[in-house]
Amino acid sequence: MSYELLWWEKRRRPWATYLLIALNTIVYLVTSSQNFFYSTSNEWIDVLAYVPVLLQYPEQWYRILSSMFTHGDIFHIFFNMWFLYMFGKELENTLGSVKFTLLYFASGLSAIVFHTGFIPLWGPLNLIIPAVGASGAISGILGAYLMLFPRRRLSICYFLFIVPLCFTTIASAFLLFWFALQVVYGYMRFGSVAFFAHVGGFVAGIASIYALSKRKSASSFAEDFGFFRIYTTWMEPIGLGKITKTILAILLIAVMAGGVYSALVAPNLRGAYVVNINVWNIDRETYSEDQAAFTPMTGDKITPSKDDPRVVFNRLYWSGLFNGPPSSEITLSDTMIVRSEQGVRITIKISGVASYDGYGVLIRFSGRIVTDVLKISPMWNVVVGVDKNIAYEVNLSSKDLAGETGRNIVSPLSYSSSIITMIALYIAVNKDKEIVVEESLYHVPPMMPGPI
Repeated sequence: MSYELLWWEKRRRPWATYLLIALNTIVYLVTSSQNFFYSTSNEWIDVLAYVPVLLQYPEQWYRILSSMFTHGDIFHIFFNMWFLYMFGKELENTLGSVKFTLLYFASGLSAIVFHTGFIPLWGPLNLIIPAVGASGAISGILGAYLMLFPRRRLSICYFLFIVPLCFTTIASAFLLFWFALQVVYGYMRFGSVAFFAHVGGFVAGIASIYALSKRKSASSFAEDFGFFRIYTTWMEPIGLGKITKTILAILLIAVMAGGVYSALVAPNLRGAYVVNINVWNIDRETYSEDQAAFTPMTGDKITPSKDDPRVVFNRLYWSGLFNGPPSSEITLSDTMIVRSEQGVRITIKISGVASYDGYGVLIRFSGRIVTDVLKISPMWNVVVGVDKNIAYEVNLSSKDLAGETGRNIVSPLSYSSSIITMIALYIAVNKDKEIVVEESLYHVPPMMPGPI
């Protein structure tokens, strides 16, 4: 089928794409202002990032959405927004703004499902590692683009230092190669990128495009609208093609198998502690509570987002009191001097009772902490002052929730990822010819600077 778009379709602006780019950019400017717009500050990452182990707390579910609009650094958001613009605007013109937006957020949610569901392949540490970025949602756009425009010619440019290396290929070859890299790198546990989040978004794009697209029927017509005309010719849609379909099916089956395996081993995850902190600020007479997470094997941590719980957590962490004698309960009455992460010497007076589990990890503390509190500039992330001898009454409890999280959250999401992949496999193999959009001879291919 070949066709010419009507003049109002040619001029229709992809407002949803523009709005999503604007929202992502605004969030990045706010969250990176402390670091001269080069990277998002750690404080914002702690508040906005998605942390799988915190999914068990309903008050933390906002992170599913906030993480989709948060980016690590200037390169992260630049390439994400470039891909969103180049692929999103055409996809939105094809689907319409509402369906395009649904696809975007459904893919972002699927990215969370896959990222969490495949944690058993990466180890329990990833239960507390924060994840940010719109890559999962944008990957869904790429998956849908593959199904709609498999033969669209694209001009691709990679930069080797300052020298551009450009070539032309068809969309199915480029997108299939990109998807294969995500699957392979994911299974190889390559680097620190959330590859299975990319996989989840891409798979969701394929799985949902059949319901969102305008499916064709076997008919031909030519309608005259004055000086506007739509031409349609009788032609059997080509779809993905046998080779593309075969490779895509193999990759989807590999993903589906990984989801089933992850679901089976997820209940055996261990070593990700979640900390519940209740704090009474004696000087201000205010109460607050929050959660944190850490892994005692590596020392990685996610600090609380609220001020007083964060102060208490950091003092216990810096003083080394999260580790102690296994299976013991000890009475503390100590004064110590530690260095903060900014290099400032801090005095801490701790009195109370601490209990440790069989692995020597703090699971309960009840007592008082008197400490210096640093004043941090929100703009420059530097220490601008110190409040001396601020007193807190503290009740803290922690538990290794990797096992419970694996059984109650990770395993169901692993099975869900396999179901989504199964749907995508069926759509890709059996429904591709019904949703493919045949190419216009006058399309100008976009330029791509590199992969997301």
